[in-house]
Amino acid sequence: MGPSPTTLVITTRSGIGASVAKRLQDRGDAILQTDPSLDLTDAGAVAASLRSLCGSNTVDRVVLAAIDPSAFRAAPITSLSEAEWDQAAEYSMRAAFIALQQAHAVVADGGRVILVLPTVVTTGVAELVPLCTAVEAIRVMAKAVARRWGARSITVNTIEVELSAFMLGDDDADGVVMPAVPVLGQPALPPSSAVDDVLGLVDMLATPAAGAITGALLVADRGTVMQP
Repeated sequence: MGPSPTTLVITTRSGIGASVAKRLQDRGDAILQTDPSLDLTDAGAVAASLRSLCGSNTVDRVVLAAIDPSAFRAAPITSLSEAEWDQAAEYSMRAAFIALQQAHAVVADGGRVILVLPTVVTTGVAELVPLCTAVEAIRVMAKAVARRWGARSITVNTIEVELSAFMLGDDDADGVVMPAVPVLGQPALPPSSAVDDVLGLVDMLATPAAGAITGALLVADRGTVMQP
């Protein structure tokens, strides 16, 4: 039996990314995790962090789940200043761009890159325009990266979960202001842990049998939206 795969998790201090990292660590997986305080828009800092974590080695999987918290604050688009828009929308786009750019140097040929995002674009949320913009841009970015990185047999896919699951992960909602999101229907499947659902898809995408899946969007919302 060969060595266990190594997963690099790039995420913020809380939410789905931090919960996924903890679950992987708890079950004994080899985990590398960036410091939650790392400025993901600083290419030099991200490159130095990945060099420090990985050394001369490569990783088998990269999980990226990082949206700036300012994007979760509900506000009419007409009330946003240019600086507020930049922080709530464009910061997360730049962070995804730089994180992917720097991860390219440490992910092994045949590796798996998985982005985790909230499903807000599917329903559209009037007072979360910056968040919806960032999520859609990152999703399109992932597809473009998937096409380019396929030459190294690296797959790049996106998993989307409901906004509350993305924001909280395994944490409780105490003290967290949750934006109101339109509900298009009730889940078709019984309730479950969104973190478990994401982990199941991460593991599935890491198998050799999933090597032909890239540039795809997988929705882990228990059948609430059922988008095409």
